[in-house]
Amino acid sequence: MGAYPSESELGTEYDVWIGEETSLTGTVVETEPLTIVAEYGTGEKLRLQIVGADLDAQRGDSLVVFGVVEEDHTIRALNAYTTPASNYLYMYVVSFLAGVWVLGRLIRTWRLDCENWSLEPRTTPLKVSDISIWSQKTEQHDA
Repeated sequence: MGAYPSESELGTEYDVWIGEETSLTGTVVETEPLTIVAEYGTGEKLRLQIVGADLDAQRGDSLVVFGVVEEDHTIRALNAYTTPASNYLYMYVVSFLAGVWVLGRLIRTWRLDCENWSLEPRTTPLKVSDISIWSQKTEQHDA
């Protein structure tokens, strides 16, 4: 039915699943032999050795594996791939920049109607020079 045991099921009752196919994700902690740590429950960790995976995994990579559960906390990989840890930093930076861009467009083209608690489109979009912290207008007093 496609309902393979994951980290949670293997972490709580590993021996029950021996011989069954599994699909799980973990962080590579050793490369010889290839070993991952998968988290389940409330921060509990499951340490598994992966055999039969023909890939170049590095410590810290995220490893997704589909394989067969074997004795001694070993998974015989049928299919596996890694995602380098640096990809996550890239993803977060790009997501942050996209969020700032969307927020800027929202502020520039919409305004808050406090009376109706709603957003209304601006008749003319704001310019960067219209925002008070960017403007160079200062009052000068004669001494």
